[in-house]
Amino acid sequence: MLALGLAVRFASHPENLPTQLRDQNPPREIPGRLIPDLVLLDELSASDLPAKAIPLPEANTLAHIHFQTGYFGRAQNPGDHEIELFNPECVLVKFRGRKHVDALRVEAMRESEAVRELEHRSDVEFAELDIFESPQFVPDDPQITNQWHHKVIGSYRAWDYGLGRPSVRIAIVDKPFQTDHPDLAANTVPGWDIVANAPIKPGPGNWHATMCAGMAAAVINNGKGVAGAGNCAILPISINGAISEMYNATVWAADHGARVVNISWTGANTATLEAAGRYLKTKARGILAMPAGDGKGRLNWTNQPDVYCISMTDAADNLQSHFGPHVDFAAPGYKIYSTATGGGYAYGSGASYSSPLFCGVVAVLFSINPALGPDDAIDILKRTSVQLGQRPWNEYYGWGRIDFAAAAAAAAKPRGQTQSGH
Repeated sequence: MLALGLAVRFASHPENLPTQLRDQNPPREIPGRLIPDLVLLDELSASDLPAKAIPLPEANTLAHIHFQTGYFGRAQNPGDHEIELFNPECVLVKFRGRKHVDALRVEAMRESEAVRELEHRSDVEFAELDIFESPQFVPDDPQITNQWHHKVIGSYRAWDYGLGRPSVRIAIVDKPFQTDHPDLAANTVPGWDIVANAPIKPGPGNWHATMCAGMAAAVINNGKGVAGAGNCAILPISINGAISEMYNATVWAADHGARVVNISWTGANTATLEAAGRYLKTKARGILAMPAGDGKGRLNWTNQPDVYCISMTDAADNLQSHFGPHVDFAAPGYKIYSTATGGGYAYGSGASYSSPLFCGVVAVLFSINPALGPDDAIDILKRTSVQLGQRPWNEYYGWGRIDFAAAAAAAAKPRGQTQSGH
C-alpha cells in the first residue's frame, strides 16, 4: 500500500496524451456501473459509511475519464524513489465481512487524508489509493527464462528506467571474448591486446570471457538468446594474467572512455590494482570490480577501497564463494545462464560471473543518470542492496546482494537526491 503523508497535487495535461485519446470525448457514465456519491472527510467516521461505498465490480470510479483527460493525483512514499499517479477523488476500501473491495468517492486533494481516516476504523481491513500502475518491460530474448538471476535482482523493473546506453562502456579484461557472437556483436566496440600492445584480432573467443561479457551486456530485446544487465558497450581487453597487465588494461580502459572495468581473475587484494582502481575513478569517474574468489572458506584479503569485490550467490541467496574482509557486495553467479563460444549459450558457476553482472548494473545506473559519480553509484548500491547476514556489512555479502530494481529507481531521482556526500 502507498504510504501517505506528503502533499497531493494534480496534473491535468491532456496535451501529453496520444492524439487518439486526446480527441475523444469519453462518456462519464458506464452502463451497468454506478458513480459513488461524494463523501466528505468529516463523514468518514459515520456508522453508515459502508452503505455509501460501491463494490468495485459495480462501481464507476471515473478512472477511465481521468486517464483519458490526463487528470491524475500524484503522491510519493516517504523514502521511496518515485512519484505514483493515482485516480483522483477515489479511495479503495475493504470493509470486514464484505465480499469485495469497495470504491468511495472523496474530496479532491484530500485522498491521502481520507485513507488515514479510514485506516482508523475498526471495521476496515485496509484502505488505499487507486494507483495507475505501469507495465513492466519484458524483453523478447527467447532464452531469458533460463536466467533466474534477472528475477532475483529485479532486472525487469530496473529496465523500466532504462536499458543502458552505448555511451557507457564496460571493459571485459580477460582473454578476448567472442566479439562476433550474435548476442554480443551489436554491443561490442573495438578493444585492445595489452600483451601485444595492438588491437585485438577477431577470433573464436574465450569461453570464460564470453560468459562474462554476456552477463554484463548481452543484447537486450533483440529476439535472440539471453539478456545482459544492460545495453551498454562492451570492449575486450586481452591479458595473460600478470598484475602489471591488469593495471595496464585498467589504465587503457580509463583512457579510452570505459567507466566500468571487470577483471574476473584473482588479485583484488593487491596494492597495484588498488592504484589502477583509483586511476579509473579519477580519470574516467569509473569503477573497477573483481570476484571475491571461487571456493569455500574465508580469505584474509585486504579490502582495497577502489576495487569492489563481489561474492557469489545462488537463486536462494546462499553464499557459494569465498568470503572475507575484501567483500563489498554479492550478486548471482551460481548456475547462471549466459553467452558461450561458438555463438551458443551455456550454464556456468563462479564469482567470475557475479562480478560482470555487478558491472552491468553499475553501467545501467550511469546510463539512467549520467551525472552520477562512482561514489554516488556505490552509495546507491549500499542503500538499496538486500542485506543478508549481519548488518550493515559482513564478510559474506558485504553491503548486501545487489537489488537492480531498487538501485535503478534511486538512480532515476534528481542528482541532488542521489549524492552520497563523498
